[in-house]
Amino acid sequence: MIGNTFEAGADIGGMAAALNVLVPIPIQWIAVPTTLAILALQIWGSYALIRSIFRWLSLVLLAYIVSAILAKPDVMEVIKGTLIPHLQFSKDSLSLLVAIIGTSLSAYLYTWQSNVEVEEEIEMGRTRLWQRQGATESELEQSRRDILWGMFFANLVMYFIMLSMNALFKAGKTEINSAAEAAQALKPLAGNAAGLLFVIGVVAVGFLAVPIMTTGAAYDLSQTMGWKHGLY
Repeated sequence: MIGNTFEAGADIGGMAAALNVLVPIPIQWIAVPTTLAILALQIWGSYALIRSIFRWLSLVLLAYIVSAILAKPDVMEVIKGTLIPHLQFSKDSLSLLVAIIGTSLSAYLYTWQSNVEVEEEIEMGRTRLWQRQGATESELEQSRRDILWGMFFANLVMYFIMLSMNALFKAGKTEINSAAEAAQALKPLAGNAAGLLFVIGVVAVGFLAVPIMTTGAAYDLSQTMGWKHGLY
């Protein structure tokens, strides 16, 4: 819960900083209404509404792919770097490896995934516990397929984010401390469209991640304490 709370706070700050690139007002003035909007969605929005919003937001993440292409990376270098692993036993290189594994296999993802399976069944009308017990082979196969495609899409987006940052590094912009700074730095390199698309991607990621992290923590607390819970 503590880890998720800090991470959600950092994500909200990142979203506000990214929006600040487009709307030049104090970041805290953006962070507060953003937080309230996410909170309202979780408390008053139905699971079906949240699911629909998440699906559309997932498509917005394709903006990262376009942003990376606009940055005009060296094609041969990209192919070589993609197919031939290059890992140095340095602090920076190992930190990057930990970041990739940590964001791909975060604990809150397991909590969210298992509870969303329950939310889906409740949405189907299986409101009693006995109606949700057990799973057919087709249900397990659908869940497996859902997770595999989700992880493929997530890693594809991550790949193009890294590609965008590589383009910045090659252009000599090595001091990037936030997603907002990355968006700003992309503008002179690849045009305003690339920076704008990167900002849109950051905001979409935040609106996906923050509800999942905070709801995941709420699921864990409620289940530990034996409280009634659920997005319904």
